[in-house]
This record gives sequence, C-alpha cells and structure tokens, in this order.
Amino acid sequence: MILTKLFVQKFNWNRKLLNLKSAINWVLLLFTFGLFLLAIQDIGFPGTEKATQFQIHNLYFRISYLVIGVLYLVRSIFFKGSTGNKKVFITQLIIGIFLVLFFFPIFVVSYGETFEYYLYQTAAIQMLAFVLFFLELSRMEINMLIKVLNPAQLFMSSFAFIIFAGAMLLLMPMSTTVPISFTDALFTSTSAVCVTGLAVVDTATRYTFLGKFIILALIQIGGIGVMTITSFFGIFFKEKSSIREQSMLRDYLSEDSFDSIIKSLMKVVLITLLIEAIGAAFIYMSLEKNALGSESDNIKFAIFHAVSAFCNAGFSTLTDNLYDIRIRHNYNVHIWIANLIILGGIGFPILLNLYQYCRSQVIWLVEYFRTRKSYVHRVNMITLNSKIVMFSTFLLLVFGTLAFFFFEADHTQQGMDLKGKLAMSYFQSVTPRTAGFNNFSMSALSMPSILIITFLMWIGASPVSTGGGIKTSTFALAILNSIRIIKGKNHIEVHRYEIHEYSVNKAFAIITLSIFTIIIGAFGIFIFDGKFGMLRIIFECFSAYGTVGLSLDLTPGLSAPSKYILVVLMYIGRMGSITLLLSMAKAYGSASLYRYPKENLIIT
Repeated sequence: MILTKLFVQKFNWNRKLLNLKSAINWVLLLFTFGLFLLAIQDIGFPGTEKATQFQIHNLYFRISYLVIGVLYLVRSIFFKGSTGNKKVFITQLIIGIFLVLFFFPIFVVSYGETFEYYLYQTAAIQMLAFVLFFLELSRMEINMLIKVLNPAQLFMSSFAFIIFAGAMLLLMPMSTTVPISFTDALFTSTSAVCVTGLAVVDTATRYTFLGKFIILALIQIGGIGVMTITSFFGIFFKEKSSIREQSMLRDYLSEDSFDSIIKSLMKVVLITLLIEAIGAAFIYMSLEKNALGSESDNIKFAIFHAVSAFCNAGFSTLTDNLYDIRIRHNYNVHIWIANLIILGGIGFPILLNLYQYCRSQVIWLVEYFRTRKSYVHRVNMITLNSKIVMFSTFLLLVFGTLAFFFFEADHTQQGMDLKGKLAMSYFQSVTPRTAGFNNFSMSALSMPSILIITFLMWIGASPVSTGGGIKTSTFALAILNSIRIIKGKNHIEVHRYEIHEYSVNKAFAIITLSIFTIIIGAFGIFIFDGKFGMLRIIFECFSAYGTVGLSLDLTPGLSAPSKYILVVLMYIGRMGSITLLLSMAKAYGSASLYRYPKENLIIT
C-alpha cells in the first residue's frame, strides 16, 4: 500500500514537471516570437517613433530578454537530470547567463535614451531575436508536428511556411527599392526557397541589400532543406527525440541507424558551409581587381553566387546574370560556379558517402606510415546508390558538353576560341541541371540546344540534393529497366545487386506524374497567356518543375494567374510528385494484406 502511494506520488510529480516544462517552452516561444516581430518592424518598417512608443518598445525588449534568460537558466538547471544531454544543458546555461548578465543591469540602471535607442536598433540585438525564435520554433515543430503529420506532410508544410514567411519579409519597404506586389513577393520567395531562380523582377535593381540578404537566406534554407535545418537545431537544442522523429529523419537522410542521424545532420550543415566558403574564396580570387566596382562588391558577389550555385538556385546580383559584360569572358568564374552546382546537385547522401570513403583512406594511410600495415579492402564502401548517381551525372555532363559544343558552334559560341567553347559548353551542360545561371544569350540558342536544355531540366539533379527534376537515379532506373526488358530478364541487375521492384515502380510513377504535371501547367498558362506561344510556355514549365530558372524571357511578362501556376510547379518540383501524393495518403507506408489474381495486358 505504501509502495503504491509512493509510486502514485512520484507519477504525479513527474507529470507536474512535464507540464511545467511544456509551459516554459510555450512561454519562451511566445516571448521570442514577440521579439521576432519587433525585429522585423525595426529592420523593414523604419520610421520616427514618439517618446512614449520608444519607451514601450524599450521596455518590451528589456523584459523579454530578461525573462528568456531566466527561463533558459531554469530549464537548464532544474531539468538537467531528466535530459541526460550535456550539450543541451551547457548551451542553454550559457545563453541564459549571457542574457541575464547583459540585460539585467540595463533593466535596473538607466544609461540614457540615446544609448538605449542605439542598443535596441543594432543588428546584433535584432539578429539575436531571430536566432532565439528559430531555436524555439525548431523545438516546438519537432515536438508537436511530428505527432500529427506524416513525414511527407511535415516536409511540405515546412517549405510552405518558409515560403510564406519569406514573401512577408520581401514585402517590407526596406527590402525593395520600389514596392512590389504580393504576387511578385510570393513568386520570388518560392523561387528562392525552391532554389529555382525564375524572377519576375530584376533582383539586381529592385531589391536592396536587405532584400538580397533575405533572398540569400531563403536560398540557403531551401538548398540545405528546411527539414535538415530545423531538425538539426531542434534535436541539438532539445533533450531527446522520439522513435517516430528519428525514423522520419533516418529516411530523409538515407541513414541505416539512429545513432548516425545527428552526426549526419551536423555533417550536412558543416559540409555545405565548408564547400560554399571554399567556392566563394575561389570565385573571389578569379575576379579581376574591382571588376564589379570595388573589392567589397567582389566579396559580396563571390559569397552570394557561391551559395546560389551550391544550392542550385541560379539567382544572381547582376541584371544580365553571368552574361554581364564584366564577367562574360571570365571562364574561371564560370568553371568554379559550375563545379559548385555539381557538388550541390549530386546529393547529400553521396557527399556523406564520399566523405566516409576519403576518411577511411586517410586513416589507412596514417596507419600505414606508422605500422606499415597492408591495405585491407572494405567491401561496398561506395554504395550502389552513389555509383549510379555519379555515373549518371558523368554521362549527362559528357553528353551535354559534346552536344552544346556541336550545336552552338555557329550560335552562342560563334567567334570564340577553343578554350572559350569548351568552357561555355561545359557550363551550358551543367546549368540546365536545376541551376539556372546563364553566361549566354538565351534568345541566340539553336533549336536543338533548346530541346537538349529542356531534356536536362526535366532530369534535374540527384535525390536528397539542392536541386529538383525527376532526379538522375530515376532516369537511370528507367534506362536500366528498358535494357532489362530487351535482355529478357525478370529483374534489374547492377554490380551484382538486384534493384528492388518498389524502386523501379516508384521511378516510373515519378516520370509519369512529372509529365502530367508539366502538361497541365503548360495548358493552364496557355489559357491565360497563349499569345507567347506554346514552345516558350512549355520551356518555362519544364524550368519551373525542374527548379532550374532558365527562361526564354517569358516570366516577367506573364499575368498573375500564370505566375501562380509557375509557383505551384516550382513547389511540386522541389517537393516531388511522390511526396505530394504521400502527403495526401491516409496511412503512410501501409500495405494491403490481400492480392487479386494477376492478369497481363496487351502492350504491343
């Protein structure tokens, strides 16, 4: 009886602790959200404030940061035992101590209105509000949404939320030189988050430095993946993750074990930032001194285009994109941007697989020089998926380079030397595969090149990458299945592996759905803007679905309904048709327990 009473008391106490933790989490989310809105108002909606308004503004900042700091200390100290995670404890403790020590003296002692106005208008304080809100939102999203949404629904809703938030930020007066409509803001935000690059207004002239920074942030979030970023922060800054949550992330990152999920998330973020940093350095070194006006302009160009290239976005801070007269013939810049596009489009699982392979080789070399230990070959270090993706990417690059070198000799490459022709052919082969940069005049392309670009845009990048399209592995499976039928075999065999029937069926479903989606979108635009001609419309739809961004100078002239159709195509192209269907499924991953009799259909 006594043991039962103690158990009930302990259970009730634990439940109270859980309720208290939940309440603290909600209070933190509300306070950080308030700071987030206030920071947006300060950055994007400047204006003279009355004395009373500034005092309220000042007081809210003081109270909010102090409350957040105290709650971080409470959550880190009093709930340390239940977390079992030292990283969470240390991180929250440091944030809490910093906020309390920095803002408590300001709350008690008055330093003068001028100093306080400067303090609360600085970018550091506003950026802190963004960071804290994002951390708390990541925690709450992972905790709550995973309980009611399947992985496909969570994936799509996350992108939709970021797109809408980005549109609101781009509507701020300080984001544009001339106000833009909601349609144009939504289109630009969708194009950035879905890393497409299609633009209805000139990015170089219509957006201020803040607007370009917002676009760059949306590109980075969309390129790495909303799920990757929110999962990284949500798991890293929370106490524990559920089995359902880990299972969702394991499928998204193509990992075999739960233990490697957080490591893979960290590697994805770090590898992305490292590649972009190295790419920006090489682009900057390839530019001539003050090529774009000043050294600061060169640095901004290098950083923006490194991120845009790796994320396969195609956005540029130049009106004529890479066809700008100042860098039109700077082939070193073009090559580095093309290489970044390839690395971003090859897919994070392949990058992680190559990282593991290179790491094992380095470890073996170190051991060899230390102990002269002979090399031990490890079977299947490079996975079958990596081999198929890399081989498909290589073949498409070779095919595209040779095709453009032949068909564009008398068009966009007329009068160029051999080095220029090879560099441009290589770039033209890379950029249609979801990037969208152009170092050539689209109006001067030959008809065969337009068809080849359309084909490459449809294939796109690789799975779990920064690009769209039907993906290289999907196209490879379709070709392998055709070869299998010609050989009269019952299954696909590659490198002594048999491809599962589910993968083959999924590949053909993706191909079929992509064609239907593009055709429906093209007919929809033709209804509203048929005067532009079906060829240009179809090209634009393939570009939107493949999240490429190349255009035959059509997008800016489209009507509002046609722009919304392209928005839907960009969204579906980035998410994937299968993901859209899975998001509407009632039971994710459920299978029928019965089978009907089989029957063959007459095909030929």
